[in-house]
Amino acid sequence: MKGRKVVPLFAVLIVAAGAAWASTVVGLSVEDQARLSEMVVVGEVVAQRGVDHPLNGIETAVTLRVTDVLKGDVRPGQRVVFHTRGGQVGPEISEAIGEAVFQTGQKALVFIERVDGRLYNLGLSMGVWDVHEDGRGGRAFTRALRDGLMVVGGEAVEHAPVAFEDMASRVASTKHNPRFDNEMIRAARGQGR
Repeated sequence: MKGRKVVPLFAVLIVAAGAAWASTVVGLSVEDQARLSEMVVVGEVVAQRGVDHPLNGIETAVTLRVTDVLKGDVRPGQRVVFHTRGGQVGPEISEAIGEAVFQTGQKALVFIERVDGRLYNLGLSMGVWDVHEDGRGGRAFTRALRDGLMVVGGEAVEHAPVAFEDMASRVASTKHNPRFDNEMIRAARGQGR
């Protein structure tokens, strides 16, 4: 990727891990991911297109038709366009190791942050969850971690299914509890110990 710039601390921390070819993110609780996100939405991927950003290089603009809003100023039925790192523009392909990969028609829960005026999924694939429906109207989410993503910082990252109601409750709780769980973020945000 050409000209990749460093994005805000803790939003996404991308570090080259030498020959291991990995991306690294700080492990965050669901609640801290929600605190860092401008919006947390469930929806269906309806379009994708490669874009060549002048500073960040090749990215993919993902269009999500929102079905559920857990956080943010958006309504069901609206479309949200956010970006992933890497993609294809013409014959040129760029891959961001550990980044989320979407398919048109896929349903996903996405934690979305704003970086320099553009929307991105938070923390590469750590901020994306697959949607599982049980056939009786129940939904649960599992984290869509991709190969090559290293999670650091001591926070245990949940992988097990989280029921829709539990996820919605946890995201909503951050509105009344803005204090970060992660000690490094608390220090960076002046929240003390």
